[in-house]
Amino acid sequence: MPRVLFIDLIRDFYDRHAIYSLSAFMKKHGIEVYFVRDKSYKRLLQKIAGIKPDFLLYSTVSSCMPMYIEFDRIVKENFTVKSLIGGPGPTFDWKCIEGSTIDAACIGEGEFALADFIKGGFTGGKNIFRRGADVPSDFHNLVDLDSLPFPDRDLVYQYDSLIGGTPSKQFLSGRGCPYECTYCFNHKFTDIFKKYGPSVRKKSIDYLIEEIRLVKSRYPLANVVFSDDTFILNRKWFLEFCERFPRDIGLAYTCNIRANLIDEEIVKALSRSGCIGVNWSIESGDDFLRNTVLKRRMSVEQILDTSNLLTKYRISYRIGNVIALPGESFEQMLGTLELNIKARPSLALANIFVPFPGLELTRYAIERGYYKPDLKAGLPANLATRSVMEISLAENRNIQKLMCLFPICVSFPFLFYNSLMRKFLFCLPACLLKMIYQTIFTFKMMKIYMVKASFFHRCRMAARYIMNI
Repeated sequence: MPRVLFIDLIRDFYDRHAIYSLSAFMKKHGIEVYFVRDKSYKRLLQKIAGIKPDFLLYSTVSSCMPMYIEFDRIVKENFTVKSLIGGPGPTFDWKCIEGSTIDAACIGEGEFALADFIKGGFTGGKNIFRRGADVPSDFHNLVDLDSLPFPDRDLVYQYDSLIGGTPSKQFLSGRGCPYECTYCFNHKFTDIFKKYGPSVRKKSIDYLIEEIRLVKSRYPLANVVFSDDTFILNRKWFLEFCERFPRDIGLAYTCNIRANLIDEEIVKALSRSGCIGVNWSIESGDDFLRNTVLKRRMSVEQILDTSNLLTKYRISYRIGNVIALPGESFEQMLGTLELNIKARPSLALANIFVPFPGLELTRYAIERGYYKPDLKAGLPANLATRSVMEISLAENRNIQKLMCLFPICVSFPFLFYNSLMRKFLFCLPACLLKMIYQTIFTFKMMKIYMVKASFFHRCRMAARYIMNI
């Protein structure tokens, strides 16, 4: 029986949906699956020595690729073991393993591809290519979600008690998104796999409810977090869900929405079905940037109508934004902040744009000279670090400070509109602002998601978040 080991170098508190699904599918096909999460290479090497896997599996985004490449190099100096990497990183950057020791990469969904490749002795299989070989020209059809075994959360939860013991857990009701936002990977994914079935798929409500029931029977669960890009995408499915979820599960939940899909019927259904909070995005307060550059196709009127309806039905809402867009002025970023003040969210966040490979917005930035890829410097590790656009050090410093001040100024607008107060805030050291921002973010997120854990558990979550940032 082949033995595989998932290595996770990122110690956060988010559910690993891809690993859950891949593990369940591989176990169903007679593959022995293990999981290890740690930031210490030494401890990870000890785990590898104890488990003695045939294959190491990594899943990551482009900005974390250097970390996995470095780790794999160290592994190969100590063990004879094959390795394969998947996730958004290799899916949208097909040259990512060139010059590394990683043996193979998987493009797109990996359930069928990975099982075939491993049972075949690390040979053959669609979606997967070996280092130095041609990228595959044929792929597996996109999976029917109801045909998959229920996700294997035990693999991670039994190893990581912080995630397993957190009463707020994330679920996916589907995969894919029909929108073409240029800063998101969905448009590229749809283009790659357009011949292999619909990219937008929903689990049946029966499947989803049984999946949640299974988790509820084994682990603490007080609040369900639906992590789909847009939970309310299929109106008929959503309205049926709102009838069944309170009756069959009866827990509070949060989800992601889009302002252009919101009306009073949808918000009323959210309210009566137990929704306590939603996430949605403005992204930019500038009409040209939001609708032409980012392709959000969303009006200011829709944005403010959505905030008014959510307020009317007493549903908390977090709003996401992107700053340091290609060609964006600092005044335009402040305009985004002002629109958020008008929308009155429970929490407003501003992520710094990261030009991941394969994105339409990355190509836009390169073509217009706003961004020059630097393979040596690499991409920021997260969306809260720095901008890599062609801007001055002083501009970059102000952008980082604005990111930290964004939720504070939206919650307390007088700090923004009073010129002396605003000047004072931007004079504060970046390290102090980051500490304030991290504290606000951590505890407001736990409030929105109703994380009713012990004080000790909350402190562990906060500590893990801060260490990662």
